[in-house]
Amino acid sequence: MTNPVIFKSSYFLRALNSDLNPFTPNILLIDEEHIEFKRRNWHLISEDTETLHFKNITGITVDSHLFGTTITIKSTGNDPIQIRGFWKKEAKKIKDICAANIEAHNQKNSNEAFSSSMAKAMENQRGNYSVADELSKLKNLLDQGVLSQEEFDEQKRRLLKA
Repeated sequence: MTNPVIFKSSYFLRALNSDLNPFTPNILLIDEEHIEFKRRNWHLISEDTETLHFKNITGITVDSHLFGTTITIKSTGNDPIQIRGFWKKEAKKIKDICAANIEAHNQKNSNEAFSSSMAKAMENQRGNYSVADELSKLKNLLDQGVLSQEEFDEQKRRLLKA
């Protein structure tokens, strides 16, 4: 697992958005599995943290303004997270990293689903043949010279094990 990428918001851009807390910037932490957004709460006592796993993120949009951007992260089942205080260049990097991680998780999930469906199909297919039928087909291939005796014995051993 690689180290997380950390982005800190600009005080200047936060001040333009009426977030006048100078002590702690908004922090966006991105790793391979999730994205985490930390910001000082309104009471200035503690931090609020929102974490989303990439498999649940449905999209990321970047709305560019004259100064800075608004990043909106949409997910399944949650309200979207709106993040302000990042420059346009940083927002583009954030979007690119998130898009790559979302794509990787979608591809991983589709590969797992494909493997699962293939395993079920193979299991169903095993139940649809008789070992005796398969052995007779192998014997015919041996008699025709398509299979050698060693290949026939190997296939026969596999069939009888299954």
